[in-house]
Amino acid sequence: MRHAVVTDIHGDTAGLRRVLRQVAQQNVDRLVCLGDVFECRVGKRDVPGYEFSALRDVFDPDPALARLLADAVVVRGNQEERITRLVPGHLCPAWARGLLTAPLEYTTPFAVYCHGHTLPWQEPEPGLWSPLGAGFTGTALVHGHHHRSALHRLPPGGGRRGVPQRVPVRPGVPVRLDDGARYVVNVGSVTRAGPDRGPTPAWAVLDERAATLTFHGCGPGAGPREKETA
Repeated sequence: MRHAVVTDIHGDTAGLRRVLRQVAQQNVDRLVCLGDVFECRVGKRDVPGYEFSALRDVFDPDPALARLLADAVVVRGNQEERITRLVPGHLCPAWARGLLTAPLEYTTPFAVYCHGHTLPWQEPEPGLWSPLGAGFTGTALVHGHHHRSALHRLPPGGGRRGVPQRVPVRPGVPVRLDDGARYVVNVGSVTRAGPDRGPTPAWAVLDERAATLTFHGCGPGAGPREKETA
């Protein structure tokens, strides 16, 4: 199964369209979206007691964005969780409900796909955050949340013994995932949110049959971004 993986769209419908045009050239079996489809306009510190007069006060209610993901496997991110805390279910448009209440993860025998905001995070390099100590089944943990593409190979026994190895990647060049090894994959971000979030748009193809990972759109010179918590 060849998965095209996108994440962290943050309401950028045009950016997602551009990426999906590239995805269409990759002969993938399935599109997987790792959450933060929407951008919540209310900061996490302002959620308690916040009242709104229109949906647009909370997020951009764009049904075209949902239609682009109609056939995708979607998991929810922290933006979706914040929106559902603010918008009562009866006020949520039907087209958005599936995205806002998607499961936390999608799992195959090969990999766990999630947004990553609920995982324990580490900073293996200045400005680069990764859930290297998280437990998971299979060969790869594939996540978003921190908008900077990266691939780490875990030492034997996971993150508990030894030091994870940062694996260099180049856009469009497949990386072989070795038998018996385990990896943490930060896909990157669809949204064009500024240079401090790394090259955008970034996405990846994980070919589970061939055990290869190919990044697209990412590149050297990714800038740091502070980790956001839910």
